[in-house]
Amino acid sequence: MKIVLSETFYPLLDAKDRYLVLAGGRGSGKSEFAFRKIFYRCGKEGPGHRFLILRKVRARCRESVLETFRRVLLENHVPFEETKTERTLRFFGCEVLFDGLDDPEKIKSIKGVTGVWIEEATEFSEADFVSVDLVLREVGPGYHQIILSFNPDEALAPWLKRRFFDAIDPDARTHVSTIEDNPIKEIREAYRERLDKIQDETMRDIYRFGKWGLAKGVIFHWDIVPAPPENPDSIFYGGDFGYSVDPAAVVRIYRKAKEYWIEEILYQTGLTNQDLARRLLLDKRFSAGRASYWDSAEPKSIEELFRAGINALPASKGSDSVRAGIDFMRSVPIHVIAPSPNVVDEARSYRFKKNKNGEDLPDPCDYRDHAMSAARYGIYSDALAVEPRIRSL
Repeated sequence: MKIVLSETFYPLLDAKDRYLVLAGGRGSGKSEFAFRKIFYRCGKEGPGHRFLILRKVRARCRESVLETFRRVLLENHVPFEETKTERTLRFFGCEVLFDGLDDPEKIKSIKGVTGVWIEEATEFSEADFVSVDLVLREVGPGYHQIILSFNPDEALAPWLKRRFFDAIDPDARTHVSTIEDNPIKEIREAYRERLDKIQDETMRDIYRFGKWGLAKGVIFHWDIVPAPPENPDSIFYGGDFGYSVDPAAVVRIYRKAKEYWIEEILYQTGLTNQDLARRLLLDKRFSAGRASYWDSAEPKSIEELFRAGINALPASKGSDSVRAGIDFMRSVPIHVIAPSPNVVDEARSYRFKKNKNGEDLPDPCDYRDHAMSAARYGIYSDALAVEPRIRSL
């Protein structure tokens, strides 16, 4: 496979530091580089490598990182073996294992690891990092290295800034990248347009310019639970349309009295409305006849879902509906059903805009809010409905 890298990442290809710390804005190419470095090392130093790729939530590792590995290997006609039960890929005589740190104790049972990549490192605590560091001790080809990739949000993981950026670690090499460092022109242009629209100064520093920022004003503080409630009063859905850079997001919502549970059903880019309808109709967690609430600014898209057999309804909106919806959701107990990784990710970074004095404004930042919008469409519309809104299918 041809290794496509920008000039800023190229010197890191042979960097042998114990910790390779990749901070950067959205779409900067840091995760793609981490994959390519692992591929490069397997070809150059293998066979015998066993790389461990980690996300905090195991399911999220499969959705994001494993799919990227499989896609690029297939596109470049690289033969590989996949063992789905063990969540491994094998190529060039090396093994890549994909897992999560949902249970920190299970990392101790993983043997023979010769390299680690921690994706979205801000999801991990410093104790998590120490437990992973202790696993990387086996004798193997090449050198031992832990790659950490993340957006530099100090509010999510102050330990990363303190350990690798506020002090000098002789065993670490740090690197900061932005969208301008992505080697693929189409991605640069698509992301740059979206990132340049971020109005919140702190979030713009983090996601557009790859600078450390201490974002405050988190809107929701939801807990994560293993299952929905028994005998809910109602079940319905919320959905947000998307396509290229912005993903379509769909959540299943359970209500019992004035308490809500949110479960992630779909979160994906590149879906037309027809694709979206097909995906939902094939998903056992989605009931086409139950009410699903969507952005009322997209009447054509709502009608297309309805004609495909989905009980799609426009979300209740009006003057100040976003603010009113958020206020309502902050006034009632809401839980996230595990794993729902994108709901969890967005909720952790969903923040109010700030004025020039750093004070919270009543409106949310318009960024990474697709699952949040889907949940709001569903919950607030349900709260305003006098009776279930069912269209004749």
